Amino acid sequence: MEKFFGENYTGEPFEIFSTAHINAISVIFFCCIMIYLFNNKLKKEKVNLYFRYSFALILIFVKIIYYIWLYVNNLWSFSEGLPLHLCEAAVILSIILLLSKSYFLYEFLYFWTICGVLSAIITPELNGYNSHHFIFYHFFISHGLVVMAIMFMTFVNGYQPRAFSILKSMLISNVYMFFVAIVNILTGGNYLFICKKPKVPSIMDFLGPWPWYIFSLELVALVGFSIAYLPFKIRLKLKKSHAKKDM
Repeated sequence: MEKFFGENYTGEPFEIFSTAHINAISVIFFCCIMIYLFNNKLKKEKVNLYFRYSFALILIFVKIIYYIWLYVNNLWSFSEGLPLHLCEAAVILSIILLLSKSYFLYEFLYFWTICGVLSAIITPELNGYNSHHFIFYHFFISHGLVVMAIMFMTFVNGYQPRAFSILKSMLISNVYMFFVAIVNILTGGNYLFICKKPKVPSIMDFLGPWPWYIFSLELVALVGFSIAYLPFKIRLKLKKSHAKKDM
């Protein structure tokens, strides 16, 4: 247990698309498919409540253990330990979403999840921690449950973003980035990676040097949000088409 929760890890460092990484992605994908396939059963009030609250409680538990781990290993600091990275913020907001069923939160969390959290799952920054360490499981459980929460609210509770949600999400994202930039200045942190690029390969590597990649990310976000909305746009057009035929 000491090795599992210690600051150091044992064995080979984590590698992107290793067997452990692919397995983690597969489990998350499988759970999302199950949510979609059994969405009718999950709509029942008591079942719905049970799953939403269970997801939220697991997220709370995992995050508490993570911050205890940071504290015990003397790794917490204002510059690195605040939950301000997009995925960390998404975890906290997902907990509130699951408990409150807030459509306002869903509206931009959907885009954050599809374009941000999924990207983090594909190219995770784990500082080398492999599947023999707590951090590996914390990362994929917390990120995976955020994806599952959004899929649950979409497929089970029938939530879906609107076209205007794209612009609203862009506005909220920029306001949040401005707030985080101030925190970075005050703490010397690199939250949202707006002071320097992450260590692991990411889309930022193709967007130019600092600070230009930040402006490039604005366009990438807009395109990404638009693509994420596309399935709903197509579905809406098909509904309108069928409605015209029935008239």
